[in-house]
Amino acid sequence: MTDRHRDFLPIFLGVFGLVLVAGLINDEAIAAISPKHFSVFYPPYFPIQTPWLQALCFGVVVTGSSGFTWGSLLYWVGHYGPGPMVGPRATLIGATTVVTITLAVAWGLGWHTWTTGTPPYKDFFYPSNEPQLYFSQTVQLTNEFVGLAGAGLWLVMIALWRWFHSDQTADNS
Repeated sequence: MTDRHRDFLPIFLGVFGLVLVAGLINDEAIAAISPKHFSVFYPPYFPIQTPWLQALCFGVVVTGSSGFTWGSLLYWVGHYGPGPMVGPRATLIGATTVVTITLAVAWGLGWHTWTTGTPPYKDFFYPSNEPQLYFSQTVQLTNEFVGLAGAGLWLVMIALWRWFHSDQTADNS
């Protein structure tokens, strides 16, 4: 087994777990603040009426699949192609930074929406004008927008770092 293959599980499971836990905490907090969020903004995929159970089900499906995809991509971009491999520690530090910034921006913008009563996104994103739903939908949308941008940026940064250091790797071999 090479270092390349040995790094797969720590990176994949680390990113998957990080995203899943952050998403579940986020969704459970939203369900506590805005109990109607998961019945208003999501179709009834699960035969459950309890807000925290709905949040748990959607959190596992949505954030689990995001963590699965991002963990796989981070491993692939950090280990295949030119340049030195990016190990699990650096990969997970960057992923943790992206998740932390995403949650901070989302909850900060949600708080701003709650206190001002003015949602930051277009009206069609908000099928209800209740303050709690403004808040919860703002947090969710911001998580999606900022999270996707941050995840993509971290992937690009890894690829560029490897590309810029590919000459040094070739010189040393």
